[in-house]
Amino acid sequence: MRLTVDGQSFDIDADPGMPLLWALRDLIGKTGPKFGCGIAACGACTVHVDGLPV
Repeated sequence: MRLTVDGQSFDIDADPGMPLLWALRDLIGKTGPKFGCGIAACGACTVHVDGLPV
């Protein structure tokens, strides 16, 4: 799979069930996205896709 993050493209080999947060942190080394509450309620893990939070 190819991801473009902050204008840079990354080819990653991730399990389809892997959460995007873990792919960003563990596979491409982006540490800005954070794990917070663990249930996506606090917003710490929010990432933007095409300018919109997901």
